[in-house]
Amino acid sequence: MTRAQIILAAIALVASAPASAELDLARADVSHLPNGLTVIVLEDHSFPVVSVQMLYKSGSAAETTGKTGLAHFLEHLAFRGSKNFPNAQATELIYDAGGEWHGYTAMDQTTYFSTMPKADLGLLLRIEADRMARTVIDPAAIQAEKGAVITELHSYENDPASVLLETVTRTALQAHPYGSPMAGYVSDVERLTIDDARAYYSSHYAPANAVLAVVGDFQSAEAKALIAKSFADVPSRPVAPPTLTIEPSQRGERRTEMLGPVDRRFFQLAYPSPAASSPDFVPLLLLQEILAGGSGLNLRQSDWTGTAATKGSLLFGVTEDIATWLPPTRDSFLFTVSGSIGAKAEQAETERLIESRIAVLRDRPVAQSRLNEAKASVIRAIAEDVLTTEDAAHQLAFFEGIGALDVLLDLPARISAVTTADVRRVAQAYLVPQRLTTGWMIPGAPPSGTVPRATPRSMGDRTGTVAPTVVASEPQLRRLTGGLPAIVQFNPLSDTAAVELLLSGPVEGGAHPEQLAGLDAVVRSGRPNDLTNLVAQSVAAARTGPRIAEPPSEDPATRLEQLMAAQMDSQPRKAPMPLAVIVSGNFPSSAALDMLEKQLGQARPAKLPMASPTPTRSNGLSVVSERISRPLSQGAIGYVVEGPPPASRDAFAWRMLLYVLTHDYSGRLGRSAIGDKGIVYHIYSQVRTDGRRSWVTISTGVDPGKADAMEAELRAQLAALVSSPPSPAEARAARNHLLGRDLTASQSNEELAAKLAQQFVETGGLRPHDQLVRELDQVSPSDLAAAARGFGHGTIIRVDVETRP
Repeated sequence: MTRAQIILAAIALVASAPASAELDLARADVSHLPNGLTVIVLEDHSFPVVSVQMLYKSGSAAETTGKTGLAHFLEHLAFRGSKNFPNAQATELIYDAGGEWHGYTAMDQTTYFSTMPKADLGLLLRIEADRMARTVIDPAAIQAEKGAVITELHSYENDPASVLLETVTRTALQAHPYGSPMAGYVSDVERLTIDDARAYYSSHYAPANAVLAVVGDFQSAEAKALIAKSFADVPSRPVAPPTLTIEPSQRGERRTEMLGPVDRRFFQLAYPSPAASSPDFVPLLLLQEILAGGSGLNLRQSDWTGTAATKGSLLFGVTEDIATWLPPTRDSFLFTVSGSIGAKAEQAETERLIESRIAVLRDRPVAQSRLNEAKASVIRAIAEDVLTTEDAAHQLAFFEGIGALDVLLDLPARISAVTTADVRRVAQAYLVPQRLTTGWMIPGAPPSGTVPRATPRSMGDRTGTVAPTVVASEPQLRRLTGGLPAIVQFNPLSDTAAVELLLSGPVEGGAHPEQLAGLDAVVRSGRPNDLTNLVAQSVAAARTGPRIAEPPSEDPATRLEQLMAAQMDSQPRKAPMPLAVIVSGNFPSSAALDMLEKQLGQARPAKLPMASPTPTRSNGLSVVSERISRPLSQGAIGYVVEGPPPASRDAFAWRMLLYVLTHDYSGRLGRSAIGDKGIVYHIYSQVRTDGRRSWVTISTGVDPGKADAMEAELRAQLAALVSSPPSPAEARAARNHLLGRDLTASQSNEELAAKLAQQFVETGGLRPHDQLVRELDQVSPSDLAAAARGFGHGTIIRVDVETRP
């Protein structure tokens, strides 16, 4: 296509697009129950799902010396059960209906969240009401849960950047509890008691200390009535007053240096940052964009690790991995610059270079044109924070929890009001050498052996507007003139678009989706009116050439993944070729398909491999073992077994069997290894396919002293699938889970494109929900019992590590 044709195609696509129905947080309805609970409701009918976030305004900052990790420990215990949902029944009910759940503890809050089919809103509300008023803290669970929590803490210790950030934070914040690790110190966790947990629960899990956000497919008035009914018997009770020490003013630069088992020198530079409710926060957010680029204000996006510097920003190129982090918090916290250099590179030169780039923002005002670009980028990023109902519920609860919901809802206006003088002012106030804390981790064996607190503002009661009734349609599949399959999904939930170019082999810069063994995808996201360019970018990225094989990693989790990939390795492939193109977004399917025909109509596709009727399995259980010769806190253990051809009746039986065995923290293996014995913290399981074959994979991190116990547990549970086949109730729960996940797992455009890509690889086409219902209805408990006989004939993979002194 010529440039003129591309422009015309884009104009046609925009002209035919429906009115935007993206999730608008400003439509949220904010109210308060008589017991003090803050309720936020946002109605949207795009997908038949509902997301619930229950946030308690107490996290690690609410802990006292010697009791760090208590908030996180209680989070684990609270998932175990309550009066009306004992023995982790709540999470099992969510799993069994195909929903998803999780929780996390941060500095300012503890959050429980879940997404389910819309008919289950009442169940989710009953679960949260019971957790708030009737959590059962069982003495018998204390030791097992401590084991799981400590294993989780050890998993962080393998990451040099996380270890360094923890030390730098403690050095920068010497009085405020933000300086303590969010999940606590291991020595404190070991000493926590049941009385500690019960006291924290009674004084913090109160309605007046909580925010409930509900977003999804419902009528707001009906949802509010259901919420009021669900929490009617939850009494108000006193909330423990905060005991947050005010951080004294820093009087000069601080430094710390650590030794670690690393091959590079890692750095963290930490400057003070204002609370999210401060007038300085939004100007600093724009400063971050100019300095390095940002990724919005959704914790899901940065994952607490920072955002890599973008091309054109001041810090880009200082190091290959330089990144910045600006989390929104209730009190003043930190803005960090992080990265790494070679083992023999000059630390002082790196620091000097970073300081010279920051000084530009202090010494003179930024150009108005650059500030305008930054404003547009930040407004775009905060829009991309909300791509799903779960995102929306999270943002609403999170910002209300830190006293900054008004900031969130007014962000576009506040961003527009920032001047070049504001940016320079915050640079001079916060990013100065006298307020800097510098930390380095360098290669080597470790030896053995005042900023005023922000005043939160409440939004009070706020009545939301009515949601537009726009729903997602069924995806459309068309083979273009040259034979390339094109799949288009209309999604009104967000005003964005995603393109996924599915490829027959790995390429440099590909997304490398784990569920597609040996295949790859190039993914690009943007605005619907930029769809033509997104497709062109995907095609260009796919031409970068085959991915170069990586050397054996010395990170246990990565090495385990490499060893599992070797077990699934297919015959060498030719140069990667397109298999299909998938687009999802807020545009008409017909216009998108016409555009794809113009761009890719002549493309010749590769063919999916033909299904293999005879899986290659050993006659019994085998073991592959490797050792990483460096002292680390945690190794890894996994399991791989080849299953039936994808999309066959037997393949569905194997998926259901995997669910019975393990899913996240549950299933037979999860309940035993995590809940009962505390051997590991979390278990990942997945079915992978290349279109011809399929594999079941299981993986987890494990402390060195528990590796033998975890291997024995895995062996025992695999054998028990044969001796004690899944019951009809277990089979029914597994079926319902797969059906529910087909509805709830994908809402954002990238998620929808990935789901459709997997469907295409498995079936060579699309699989509507009603077809999935019919196929799963054909699978019986006897099919699961038959599947169990081959399920245990796989390979256990161990990655052991040297024990730290």
